[in-house]
Amino acid sequence: MAGIDIYGAGLHLPEFEKQFEAIEAALGFKLFAWQKTYIAYGHFRQYGATTAQILRELMQVEAFPLDYTKRPTTQREAWYRGFLREIKQQLDDAGVPTREVFFNEQQARAYMENPENRQKERERYQEARQEGTPARLWR
Repeated sequence: MAGIDIYGAGLHLPEFEKQFEAIEAALGFKLFAWQKTYIAYGHFRQYGATTAQILRELMQVEAFPLDYTKRPTTQREAWYRGFLREIKQQLDDAGVPTREVFFNEQQARAYMENPENRQKERERYQEARQEGTPARLWR
């Protein structure tokens, strides 16, 4: 299996690569690929922050369900939800436990029609109230 080049060698134009080599020699350490991209272009995307954020949310299996039943208000929010849905589906298909997510009212209703879920949410709600944490009881 080939290793991932976290330093992004050869990723940029030759003039940038030459500058990076000089910088790294002067500083005594290598720059990461994302640092080089930021230096060269002033921005950097696709370094995995959104994936990590989504995984953090989905791995909080015992937290209140995520409620995405309302329409997204921005294009970014719509994109994030779509990406979250994709990742959740992949994890669910692989048998990895994930947090409950409602993408529509039918899913929320079906979840709360299960007496076990209803009781679990009541208990979570009471715990959150005792801790002073804002909470929402799903209806």
